[in-house]
Amino acid sequence: MKPRSSSSDRRPRRLSAFLIRLMCLVLLTCLAQAVFAENSPVRLPTKSAVEYLAKVMDQYHHQLYVYSDFISAGNHFLERGLMCNPNDEDSVPPMDENCTQQPYAGSSCIKCTFIANKSNWGGWFFLNGAFLPRAKAPILNWGDVPQAGINLKGATALSFWARGEKGDERVKFFCFGTGRDSFSGKTRKPFPDSASQSSSGYVKLTKEWKKYTINLAGKNLTNTLLGFAWQTKSTINGHKDIVFFLDEISYDKTRLNEPRFLSSYQTIKSDDEFDLILRNTAYTYDNALALLAFMGNGDLRRAKLIADALLYAQKNDRFYSDGRIRNAYQSGDLTLPAGWAPSGKKGAVRIPGWWDFNKHTWLEDRTSTGTYAGNVAWAMLALLSYYEVAGGEEYLASAQRMGEWVERHCRDERGVGGYTAGYEGWEPSMVKLTYKATEHNIDLVAVFQRLHRITGQALWQTRAHHAQKFVNSMWDSAEGKFWTGTGDDGETIFKDVIPLDAQAWGLMALRSGDLPLSKGLQYAESKMAVGKGYDFNQDSDGVWFEGTAQMAAAFAFNGQNEKHHSLMGFLKASQDASGGLYASDREVITTGFHLKEGDPWLYYKRLHVGATAWMALAEKTHNPFWMGSDLDDSLAFLKKDSRLATK
Repeated sequence: MKPRSSSSDRRPRRLSAFLIRLMCLVLLTCLAQAVFAENSPVRLPTKSAVEYLAKVMDQYHHQLYVYSDFISAGNHFLERGLMCNPNDEDSVPPMDENCTQQPYAGSSCIKCTFIANKSNWGGWFFLNGAFLPRAKAPILNWGDVPQAGINLKGATALSFWARGEKGDERVKFFCFGTGRDSFSGKTRKPFPDSASQSSSGYVKLTKEWKKYTINLAGKNLTNTLLGFAWQTKSTINGHKDIVFFLDEISYDKTRLNEPRFLSSYQTIKSDDEFDLILRNTAYTYDNALALLAFMGNGDLRRAKLIADALLYAQKNDRFYSDGRIRNAYQSGDLTLPAGWAPSGKKGAVRIPGWWDFNKHTWLEDRTSTGTYAGNVAWAMLALLSYYEVAGGEEYLASAQRMGEWVERHCRDERGVGGYTAGYEGWEPSMVKLTYKATEHNIDLVAVFQRLHRITGQALWQTRAHHAQKFVNSMWDSAEGKFWTGTGDDGETIFKDVIPLDAQAWGLMALRSGDLPLSKGLQYAESKMAVGKGYDFNQDSDGVWFEGTAQMAAAFAFNGQNEKHHSLMGFLKASQDASGGLYASDREVITTGFHLKEGDPWLYYKRLHVGATAWMALAEKTHNPFWMGSDLDDSLAFLKKDSRLATK
């Protein structure tokens, strides 16, 4: 018989039992989580939608890139000059600037090749070049063109990443010195680099990526022609051919207070033309939404930068001076670099496009270069919202000029009136689009009414009524929805496609009339719902996240809080870890519409500024058609001291 334990003897046993039970509970919890993880995608914590917009806005302005990715909007010094002895051109073949062999960052890097031949040498210059008026293509500038250098004042270092294919490759890297003697630094050309050459000297590369830095302290960088260069020679590499790679070449020059536009899509490496054509495109509509989203989040500083970019674009078009604004601009720098004035206008705003290396020519998209009335209206809405909160007569004046352009070029008297879609193509002979879109006219009703309320001028109310008559005629009372608009004749209703946005926008935008606009939301719920979201049209081939966010905003405006809350939960669950929202929930969805060339208008699964901005607006229950106006008090907190908020 064992002796009875004392109470003090029993405590350790109870504690041990407790620890055993606790460990079992932890193990069971871990097992349950593991089983759950097998059946559920692991989600990383997401940032907010506005944080994503800020990231896109700043991606090319934390530093000044020479190269970040293939044909990136942030790249500078775009012209390539070959250096080698005469008749040795084959020793230094063109670089592959779209190399996908283990880039250090992004989707591409630069592959450089040097072929040894006796005692040959060679390399490549990365030059700003010049694009002279009426020229067909840019030229290399070795110091002969005045005022054709980039101002890098404030930069203290040039950094880049490099690696060798095998390791032990010897290469020299340098910058500046164009138009100067490479040894003495004395000028040889009338308009040389403002600084003499700065060099890394010959360095030995490794097989792994390594960062290199060239110190620029004390340099005069106000006129830089040569942003980067590399050079090597046969003798220093043991008469062997070498291959090496470069990536993330940049100057430590921040430009976060420069006006600029946001890239609409985060494109990927693919064979689809979408990812080439849209890589650097900043749609005006998307940027107007981003401006409003920043305002809705209390960030007037960022909103002002976009507003100022819109003003600059209107005043500094490469061809027009009639108050219009293009459908899209290029992200990155707002203006063409110094020395680039193909239209004869210095400092022209950049138009998006891409370089065709096979044809050796610059190409542009006819839609991006055009002007749609609806996109003009959204730029006006953004500028008026900023004006009504922060002031600045220039923003009001710019919006009025845009409105006058719409009145002169798009007013239509066919049928019940309204405004035509706008123009596509290239100056000086753009093609007029004669169809009329319900969505465009909804936008114009709202913005013309806002101008009337601000200015008191009756002409804006008259124009709002002209657009309103057309919008009313597009209402289908039988099903409670808006038709998409008319055909090219301006009268025949186009009934093949019913767009989601017209149903949500009509409710939020229209302040007058007796149409039962909330029925448009009911129609969308019954005909366009896909899973927990909504499609662009009624074919139910996928979720269109931008339109889903528009519906969330419309439900909030209509007081349907449960539906708003439900959609916001779905949108948040659909965000990328960066906080961004994709355009669609699958690789591609259709809209039912076709472009001028006959190609279908599609949405791809790419992170999208427009969709993300609509989500940010919906989350805060803002109505973008009336933000900041006297009919809206959602930005009252900004109006209290907008001067402080812009600092």
